[in-house]
Amino acid sequence: MYKPKEIADIIGAVITGTAGNHDIKILLTDSRQLIEPADTLFVALVTERNDAHHYIYPLIQKGVKTFVVNYIPENSQGISGLCFMVVDNTKVALQALAAHHRSQVTIPVIGITGSNGKTIVKEWLYRLLKPDYSIARSPKSFNSQIGVPLSVWQLNKQHTLGIFEAGISEPGEMSVLRNIIRPTVGILTSLGTAHDEGFTDTMQKLKEKLNLFSESDTVIVNALALTKNYTELLEGDKWFIISKHAHATLQIKHTEISGAKTKIVACYKGFEFDVLVPFTDSAGVDNTITCLGTLLYLNIPIVEIQKRMLTLQSVEMRLELKLGNHNCVLINDFYNSDINALEIALHHLKQQHRGGQKIVILSDIEQSGKLSWELYTHVAKLLSQFHIDVFIGIGKELSLQRKLFPAHAHFFDTTQAFITESKTNVELQFQNAIILLKGARSFGFEAISKQLQQKSHDTVLEINLNNLIHNINFYRSQLAKEIKLMCMVKATGYGSGSTEIAFTLQHHHVDYLAVAYTDEGVELRKAGIHLPIMVMSPEESSYDDMIDHKLEPELFSFKVIDEFLQALQNKAISEPYAVHIKLDTGMHRLGFDEAQVSELCALLKKEPALKIKSIFSHLVASDSKQFDEFTHQQIAFFEKMASQIETGIGYTTIKHICNSGAITRFKEAHYNMVRLGIGMYGVGFNELEKHKLQNISSLKTRISQLKYLKKGDTVGYNRKGVAGKDITIATIPIGYADGLSRKTGNGNFNVFINNTACKTIGNICMDMCMIDVTDVKCKEGDAVIVFETNEQLMQLSVAMETIPYEVLTNISTRVKRVYVQE
Repeated sequence: MYKPKEIADIIGAVITGTAGNHDIKILLTDSRQLIEPADTLFVALVTERNDAHHYIYPLIQKGVKTFVVNYIPENSQGISGLCFMVVDNTKVALQALAAHHRSQVTIPVIGITGSNGKTIVKEWLYRLLKPDYSIARSPKSFNSQIGVPLSVWQLNKQHTLGIFEAGISEPGEMSVLRNIIRPTVGILTSLGTAHDEGFTDTMQKLKEKLNLFSESDTVIVNALALTKNYTELLEGDKWFIISKHAHATLQIKHTEISGAKTKIVACYKGFEFDVLVPFTDSAGVDNTITCLGTLLYLNIPIVEIQKRMLTLQSVEMRLELKLGNHNCVLINDFYNSDINALEIALHHLKQQHRGGQKIVILSDIEQSGKLSWELYTHVAKLLSQFHIDVFIGIGKELSLQRKLFPAHAHFFDTTQAFITESKTNVELQFQNAIILLKGARSFGFEAISKQLQQKSHDTVLEINLNNLIHNINFYRSQLAKEIKLMCMVKATGYGSGSTEIAFTLQHHHVDYLAVAYTDEGVELRKAGIHLPIMVMSPEESSYDDMIDHKLEPELFSFKVIDEFLQALQNKAISEPYAVHIKLDTGMHRLGFDEAQVSELCALLKKEPALKIKSIFSHLVASDSKQFDEFTHQQIAFFEKMASQIETGIGYTTIKHICNSGAITRFKEAHYNMVRLGIGMYGVGFNELEKHKLQNISSLKTRISQLKYLKKGDTVGYNRKGVAGKDITIATIPIGYADGLSRKTGNGNFNVFINNTACKTIGNICMDMCMIDVTDVKCKEGDAVIVFETNEQLMQLSVAMETIPYEVLTNISTRVKRVYVQE
């Protein structure tokens, strides 16, 4: 803990206000994650698109009194009891504070970098070394210029080992991270293509990564995939080389797959031995080999390594959000259990803002390194800080510490005991709640999730919210700082689920949402969405609901204006109501055309009940170079008409014409807002977008049954599928009622099983279809990928003779939506 004056001296800040004598325990850079105001130092970071100084006054109102700033915002000046540490650069100050904190600690610290596998290796090393050390480690994948300082800040005198990862995207970044982490032991996991665009070549990227280890005593390098020109950089006593060569520090002689395990045969210091690991995929095996080398270097006995390696499990670095029974929402995070992971999960729970009870079901936290009463005192404090309404503890340790928790909490020794009790105890039959399931793997919380979630068939649409955020940030990078962003969540978020998408967009501070119909907007308001929402297809019958929920209509004709004015009069609305004027510049669908603008101006000027929030139009073919001349013509029409309206009404408005296809191609037409639709969901049309965007949706199912057919046997309705030879087919539970068009049948589309393309055979049925799996090793219950990449989505749209928009929006509501987020 540090006093404000100490911190100011460390970062070279000038204190304005009262320094105070309180302790600083928490560094905060995201105002949404505030827990303990009195102990918090908020660092107001400034990025190209966001200035965190805007969040200082709301934090003051919540009790925060200590800040690192570039300047003191006007609305925060003159308030007594506050401490502002003024610096030139808040990010540099954060890094300097973390570097100083690291310098006060003399324990061994492992620094991990590499193109792939950093987070997995860090998590596995944490599990493998917990019996020997009290470990501080990076939360999640906190490996950036901001994440690393926040990770290192966790170090305290109870820790005996630190494990931190470092990621870079361009030259010059690693030296900053090296000064903060100061690893005594380094690990290079791999060298791949990630972030290649930031470097002149792979050699430059490798040298930049190795910069992390310039002062390390030893560096463990997984060189299994490194070519000779790269390994020549790794000469000297400090390098612990893992490779297949006899001169390697750890020689991997060979690997053998046996069932669901892999045997690694290795030689270390002249002693040959083998280790069995519970993985067969190449990435999993490579990462366990990196861990093996690290444990050998740290003198963990081989017999102990052999035992511990078998306990490793896949690392799930993401939360799942599912719809539950009785209008509940489940957050599944039952793959790991430690105090840091619990706090991260509670933050995710907090950001939902759904109303209703907040419920946490938690298992015993295994191998925390703390005394039981100390650990669960901390847990109880977290639950109180996050205002959890109902707590259910599962495990003998939690049951023993029940006195630390509120009297109305529930405790069970086993998962099965909870499941049995919940079937008859009405207090455990939840409604309209959001439920966090957080438990160690050994407690089998999957059984609780299965009981609480809505029942549906094996076909699932998985929506990756991290990829959604990535896509938003890509488009933001194409905009000037002052340009607003409107995001389209109509048609249930292009099939992805409008509420969950809207919550993510709201959390990431987009400026506007847009829906097609009032009902969609009402649903968002009831769920807790407070962003402005434009309704693009307003209907007279829905105006009362629209006004009651503060939704903003698109006005596209004089008839619509008259009807909406009447609705405002009927509701006795006295304040000017926000509306949006739609212009027809060439789509010829909805909107005022050029000949109507003068009459429109006259009407709007004399009508005080309407406040024109924005003027907009819709481009016809912004993604097609073939029609660029027409697009420029549309933009010119829009500019002329919008200018005429602004002159007529006497004030300026938001103006927007760019849709997803136009944002990267027509930057001169961004005006002061753009509309982001299909691009947000990962579908790009030009080369830049295809390279940068990440698909957010994966349509998956499972094999229901395998059948073995003889040559000449037929498959499906009308005997359309004919076996030209002896074949094996699989029936999968997805059909045209789920959104898989009949056009994809009879070999016109491939699904993927174990990374192998498998063609459809026979007609697509309503609820299922059949695929040829003759050439793939598979069994009943195996996963089937309909699409999970942009390329596969485009292939499906081609097979269905349509566009990706229709593919996504046609996915039936009976297909369960599962939301995942790191």
